[in-house]
Amino acid sequence: MHVTEAVTHPAPAPVRRRIARRLPATRAAPLLAGVLLLHLVLALLAFDPTPFTGGDNAGYVTLARSLLERRAYLDLYDPAAPPHSQYPPVFPAALAVALAAGITPWVGLKLLVVGFSLVAVGFTFLWLRRHGWPGTAPWVALLVAVSPGVLEQSHWVLSDVPFWAFTMVALWAFERLGPDDWRRFAVAVAATVLAYFTRSAGLPLVVAAMLWLALRRHWRQLAVFTLIIAPLATLWWLRARALGGVDYVEQFLMVNPYAPELGRIGPREFLERVIENDRRYIGIHLPALLLGLEGRLLLPLSGAILLLAALGWGGRMRRPGVPELFLPLYAGLLLSWPHVWSGKRFLLPVLPAILAYAGIGLCRVSRRFAPRLARVAAPAGALLVLAAAAPAVHEAAVTGVECTRLYALGERYPCVDQDWRDYFELAEWARRALPDGAVVLSRKPRLFYLISGHPGRVYPFSADPDTFFAAARDAGARYVVMDYLDLLGLRYLAPVLVRRAASFCVMRSLGPTRAVLFGILGDSTDVQSPPGESEAKEDAVYAICPDEFWRDRGPSADEDAPGPQ
Repeated sequence: MHVTEAVTHPAPAPVRRRIARRLPATRAAPLLAGVLLLHLVLALLAFDPTPFTGGDNAGYVTLARSLLERRAYLDLYDPAAPPHSQYPPVFPAALAVALAAGITPWVGLKLLVVGFSLVAVGFTFLWLRRHGWPGTAPWVALLVAVSPGVLEQSHWVLSDVPFWAFTMVALWAFERLGPDDWRRFAVAVAATVLAYFTRSAGLPLVVAAMLWLALRRHWRQLAVFTLIIAPLATLWWLRARALGGVDYVEQFLMVNPYAPELGRIGPREFLERVIENDRRYIGIHLPALLLGLEGRLLLPLSGAILLLAALGWGGRMRRPGVPELFLPLYAGLLLSWPHVWSGKRFLLPVLPAILAYAGIGLCRVSRRFAPRLARVAAPAGALLVLAAAAPAVHEAAVTGVECTRLYALGERYPCVDQDWRDYFELAEWARRALPDGAVVLSRKPRLFYLISGHPGRVYPFSADPDTFFAAARDAGARYVVMDYLDLLGLRYLAPVLVRRAASFCVMRSLGPTRAVLFGILGDSTDVQSPPGESEAKEDAVYAICPDEFWRDRGPSADEDAPGPQ
């Protein structure tokens, strides 16, 4: 009897690649579940129940309430309640659904954003597996899930995390999309539309998707994609233009949108802006997002990550996908806009791609110079980054637990500094003390409105008293808040308060160099200080506001009435 020995022949390369993609599938679900569970636990430990102090969160919640209460898209915080044309409507609509379901600010809506963060991390994992990097997916998803900056952003009621989530869903759906796979194409189109109408910065994703469909000659899908998104984008643009909304092009051309007196940029200033943004994102924002750290010593590390990412990205450009096209377009947008708008949260949509391409670049370098280490280079690099981020993650968890504990004990704003506590305290007090319909000028009118219920506008960024009183008359404002949140109050409002001291009275003062709520008596020009004396606010003396400025003169107002200042 002859025994024939079995001979095993290596499978063809395409078959091996298909097997390699299928083999990790048995471990994919547990790995994904583990990463998501870790992200959820860390996000809840780092949870901050206090409001985001930027004010955009209050703007989104106000728009959501407008959708529910007025069935219209209005800026209710403004005394004129004009139609809103700046923020796209998807995130406010999501908040409106949450409010209608009984979820309340701030904690409930913050947990909703945590849910979006889980979606973003999950689809980061799924996108990388579909992208052909099953071994990379757990490491990149893990890095994203535990990044201190990601954990911080996961509890702010802002559109950045939802935008990131929709972007990752779109990248996953477009990956390896066949020309006849209309079901997944529908998911890709829906996610792209939702991303674009969550943040206008989604335009690079739209352009990247259209370019990719054209490069792949998916003409029917390109036509359908264009027919869906072009009318929607055009209608939104026409609405904003008709309403005279925020002109992003005009703000883009300013040296500083918060200091319009500085004028517009020229070619030289634009180059300087790009260089400054590049410095900020490499030296500040990327390390802060990924490691929770800042400092010049981190510049070589973040620079190395970006160089490796560029190397990995370049290797994919022989047959680019949507991510390869989206990354440079989005990066160009970040480098081009005013540097005062730069921030780590804007890196969220491209952080997974940067880390994935950096891993590919590291493996290529290792294969070239240290072949024996090529297999462990990417995991070792990921572990080093995790170790560097661990102290910031621990600190965020400790701080978050303490903030939540104090909030549970009844302290409404436990994790903001004294100047912000003063601002929120005045807003809460104004709800009781000011008459219905009172209009207040302040630095953050959306936050003031959401807490106090009183509409208002930003006081003009001008130290000219005539400009201030013209703005007050236009808004119908009889009150103004002098705060110390930033330098703008001291730069613009304080000189007006001193030079026209007879035009103001005090409603409530929280103490020297602390927030004050003033009443506006009228434009009195009979008492003026020379311009050079406009810095010494404490030299001015103000009377207590008369009865007509108060809701009533009962205990709720009188017990907190200030003395002359």
